[in-house]
Amino acid sequence: MVKHHGKLPRSHALGETGNANEHPAEPVLDPTCHKVLFGIPLKGHTPPASYHDRMLMWKYLGDRECADFYEKKVPRYSFALACLGELMVAYARERFAETAIESGSDYLFMVDDDMLCPPDLFYRLVAHDKDICAALAFTRNPDHKPVIYDVIEGFDPITRTSYGKTKFAMNYPRNQLVQCDAVGFGAVLIKTKVIKAIFDRRETCFFGMDRTGEDVAFCTKARKLGFEVWMDTSTKLGHLGAPTVITEEYADQWLGLSPQEREKFYGQYTRYPSMEMQAVSRG
Repeated sequence: MVKHHGKLPRSHALGETGNANEHPAEPVLDPTCHKVLFGIPLKGHTPPASYHDRMLMWKYLGDRECADFYEKKVPRYSFALACLGELMVAYARERFAETAIESGSDYLFMVDDDMLCPPDLFYRLVAHDKDICAALAFTRNPDHKPVIYDVIEGFDPITRTSYGKTKFAMNYPRNQLVQCDAVGFGAVLIKTKVIKAIFDRRETCFFGMDRTGEDVAFCTKARKLGFEVWMDTSTKLGHLGAPTVITEEYADQWLGLSPQEREKFYGQYTRYPSMEMQAVSRG
């Protein structure tokens, strides 16, 4: 069962008053305050490093939310936390998507429980204002490939199911905002208008494509509806492995190619244009 915030108590910060015998009033949210559902699929063996990392992020989000309220920042963001046991990752994400719509959230922000992230990850991704935007991560097992994909679609006449074959974009543009076919959902921010558009077609979000993961299936459905998929390769995640943490630097060392050798071997990334980014204050 997905756990999320219910009604909040009356806010004294807004100058409201009440007595102990009254039921809490429904909070009146500033229309410029966007609601964000923060979903974490739990594998049931969350590593301590990841648990600590997520608590630091949750504290950062709360502190930032309070500071933005008093400083009257526009827009502001209000967060609710949802966790679900990962009996099946696609089902966990599907429930998060349903809860995001039911709760009237503007965004679904998902972070896997085996990722190490910068605490301001949400604010880095939301600043790009994209339909779907992920941070850079790598596969846990060698060859430690970046989870930024080109997708080749097809239909299997025997099983009568659609499928998607993925190709890793090995020579992805470094430290840029890159449009792509699909991204891994180690950490991803999705506008709920994308989820609603898929549900409006009476489709599931994360099921229905063979030979690929639920993240690629979602991105493929979204692109067919006219939405764009992007990755911020300047925002880097650590993937908890055994015994090390898989980062861009570690993956480069393992691959053993210089930037020039990598470009010669894989060629330039030309599937979509990428965007140079100016330095953004991390607040």
